[in-house]
Amino acid sequence: MTQAMNKNQNIITIAKKTDVDQIMRFINQEWKNGHILGIHKEYFLYEYGNNDLLNFVISKNNNKINGMLGFIRSSSDAKSSVWTTMWKVTKVGGDPMLGVSLLNFLRNQGYQSILSSGINSSTKAIYKYLGFHVGELCQYFISNEKLKNYSILSIPKESSFYSNSVSRELSKKFSVRKISQIELGQRFNFNKTDSKPHKDFEYFKHRFYRHPFYEYDVYGAFEFGELISFLVVRVCTYEESTCIRIVDFYGVEDALGALSEYLKEIMYEDQHEYIDFFCMGMSQERLIEAGFRLLDNSQSTTIVPNYFEPFVQSNTSISYFIDNQNLDGLRIFKADGDQDRPSLMTRTL
Repeated sequence: MTQAMNKNQNIITIAKKTDVDQIMRFINQEWKNGHILGIHKEYFLYEYGNNDLLNFVISKNNNKINGMLGFIRSSSDAKSSVWTTMWKVTKVGGDPMLGVSLLNFLRNQGYQSILSSGINSSTKAIYKYLGFHVGELCQYFISNEKLKNYSILSIPKESSFYSNSVSRELSKKFSVRKISQIELGQRFNFNKTDSKPHKDFEYFKHRFYRHPFYEYDVYGAFEFGELISFLVVRVCTYEESTCIRIVDFYGVEDALGALSEYLKEIMYEDQHEYIDFFCMGMSQERLIEAGFRLLDNSQSTTIVPNYFEPFVQSNTSISYFIDNQNLDGLRIFKADGDQDRPSLMTRTL
């Protein structure tokens, strides 16, 4: 389906590249004035450009945009899964069902699944009504016990870090090192991994290695010379303090202990305050073995911040949906969708 019209004469279609200026104006007017995607065309096209098309479903009435729904594909496969982003309809005088019409149009494009990360709590009832599964990511962390004071992390002094011998033993089975874009493409078998949504090399190359603003590092775990797992990290800074954030993981979970041991050495050497990991679908047992602790959002004594632009020292939950109830193999991470990108124009390409 390339175009649809609802009862209110709204024409719904996949956006063309020629629509970019009008979408950016709509973002400034209806989403947030000054948002980076409303004022930086080059970055907009990096995120959503697709040859002559844009990865946006838009609605027009009298040739004027009155609704939009962005999406990000998980692979170069035409029938990949997609994450929804930037879902908005005109505030005043609009069709109350237009948002659902945009989503249904996207669902009819034949993608394997539709997901979203960072959904608003006020919309959860709508997704459940549509038959979606709704949940929350878990946040795990490893604190740097060698530091006396923290500026980002807030943790009770009596909550001492414990050295995980299980993690150290597991790490001996694998070798870990930083891997380049070329090495990832040549040495990792993306077709061997059955987690969903399926991601391919083109996704990781575009999303992380070629990101125009953020600098990501990719670390791989090798078993008998075979690259079996890798994770993606980004260092976040607040004033003079830093932390390591794992934003994606792909491959075999058995190597988590080796990867965490490697990251801990970096944490100690560079004096990062902690390592954190937002995820869904990963084995909690494996994560605990790897030295992580699960953050309990119901208490306020331990704070592992999520927002850095601007910085907010509070715990933040990340909710998600998937448009079916089949959770087998489902994994969701911090960088999925639009959860790890700049929102304000604080950088230049």
